[in-house]
Amino acid sequence: MWPFSTAWRGGPRTARIDAPRIHVRGDGRRVTARVAGRDVWFESADAPLAGSGEAFGTALLIPAMRAGRSLTVDGPVCATWATNLGPLTAAFRDLWYPDAPAPRVTPEPRATPPGSATALCFSGGVDAFHTLLAGGRPVDTLVYVAGYDVKLADSGRLAAVERLLREVAASSHSGSVVVSSNLRRHPLVRATPWRREFGAALAAVGHVLAPEVGRLLISSDGLGFEHPEVGSRPSTDPLFGSATLAVEHVAPGTTRLEKLRAIGGDPLVQRHLRVCWHNVDGKTNCGRCEKCLRTMLMLDVCGTLGHFPGFDHGRHLIEAVDALPEVDGVVAPFYRDLLAAGLTGPAAASVRRLVDRSVAEAPRPRRRGGQPLRPARHRLLGPEAFAHVCGPLVGRKVGYVRPVGNVGDHLIELAMTQLFSIYGIDWSPVNLDAGPRAREGLDLLVFGGGGNMGTRYECNHDLRSRALATGLPVVILPQSFTTAEDRPFERVHVRERGSLAWCPSGILAPDLALGLAWPEPPPADRELGLYLRRDQERGGRRPLLARDPVRLAATPADYLAFAARHRRIITDRLHFAVAGLHAGRDVTLVANDYHKNRSMHETWLADLGCRFAESAAAALRPGRRAA
Repeated sequence: MWPFSTAWRGGPRTARIDAPRIHVRGDGRRVTARVAGRDVWFESADAPLAGSGEAFGTALLIPAMRAGRSLTVDGPVCATWATNLGPLTAAFRDLWYPDAPAPRVTPEPRATPPGSATALCFSGGVDAFHTLLAGGRPVDTLVYVAGYDVKLADSGRLAAVERLLREVAASSHSGSVVVSSNLRRHPLVRATPWRREFGAALAAVGHVLAPEVGRLLISSDGLGFEHPEVGSRPSTDPLFGSATLAVEHVAPGTTRLEKLRAIGGDPLVQRHLRVCWHNVDGKTNCGRCEKCLRTMLMLDVCGTLGHFPGFDHGRHLIEAVDALPEVDGVVAPFYRDLLAAGLTGPAAASVRRLVDRSVAEAPRPRRRGGQPLRPARHRLLGPEAFAHVCGPLVGRKVGYVRPVGNVGDHLIELAMTQLFSIYGIDWSPVNLDAGPRAREGLDLLVFGGGGNMGTRYECNHDLRSRALATGLPVVILPQSFTTAEDRPFERVHVRERGSLAWCPSGILAPDLALGLAWPEPPPADRELGLYLRRDQERGGRRPLLARDPVRLAATPADYLAFAARHRRIITDRLHFAVAGLHAGRDVTLVANDYHKNRSMHETWLADLGCRFAESAAAALRPGRRAA
């Protein structure tokens, strides 16, 4: 019998953290705690780890406040840390969450002496390099957290960052520690803006390393002031400490440009500087995302850009800045600093154009009690994650060929229209039956995203044949492959790694629906929703009462609203799962009959908090721990 009465874990009122457990795994150790019904863990083979409830409480405080849950830590915690929760909670209420309930903990005095080492959170960026080389503090150990800015599944890039860490540590006569964590996969953390959460997430690692580390250095963000949307602050970071761990926020009044002026001439920085979070070409720095371009402009002002081979010595900088759609109010001060610092010539003109087309920075509207209103719309991935898809289309007249599909495919199309608007792409739909006059003036055709490359879906295979027959270049938006399709497309974007076996030359890019901006939904009014497909992609046995969600919604808005009604969703419809993630729901994606769902989960969705199961029965099994 199918257990349709499976209860929603966690409840709406509390976020309980069970007592941490320590496991030996090969050469290392893992510390795990059950948090609101899901495991969060930290592990390392480089250092002993502590089973610290303070670590998990630090990491989950802000996400719990955002969700309106009272954070509850099982077992006693350090009295100093417990006392600090009062001013921390007050600070974050004043900033963002005035109605958040108070955490509930049991304090106890701690006589354990603090560790002797000073550790610096280090990912190779400007701020951490400045603390290491010019911060005026001795640093014993550099600490990098895999799973924070690079996904755990991205083994190649993680290996490159680890090599960078070890080389910088050796050159600076410091130790090095790599800690891995799945913290960002937890639904509460995933639903919290990372700008608000990352300082607490870094401080949590200090608690995990507390057997040896007594002081943790967190570098300031380089803004030079406390921005209301940034959670790592000189007034709050130290309060995440305890009797055995001091947390220090370094150089809060120093701007990023001032930091680069101080360290930009150091050969160690020139060889190893790493700022990119949006790896699109397998490079340490992609040279095209907003953060890369901002850093390159700063290096240009400092006169040292030509000494940084990791940024291709600044080639094509102006064109890349002009291809950026906009910058938000948090990073806008960096660009004003550049203009005030004397940026001149074509680079200055490109920055002025970027600032002019961006949303003006303004004080955020606040509710009574001081809480800023949350953005009306949110995305699972920001527009910059699609720069390598949209950027090459800027400045060209684009004709859009709509695939044959269902409401899930229409969700992809809705996201495409938003992203094309953000990037300023000149596009229009094309009817291939309308004759050559309908294509006059077009530079190329784009074929919509989805899961229909190959010969399995003949109607779409035929559509692509007709697009190629026009003689115009054809670009494939992010797709999955069911079989090989080796045809002369100008560019093919592949939305998950499994399809690269069918298309080795494909460019990996997220499914466009992950970039959809959509209003935050009302609270769910149903518990479990089990929805499975009825078509040829169905995988395994289908429960009798399960319905196909594409038959229950006529439009993308209907699809999103219907998913949002459920607190927990189990489905093998990829875009119904995506709709549930947009609503912040607990989602389990079930395997379909080929690699698509499994590979999408491994490539993107696991890091967005989605679970995976090989079958609906496995997802529903009581006590099951979904991947």
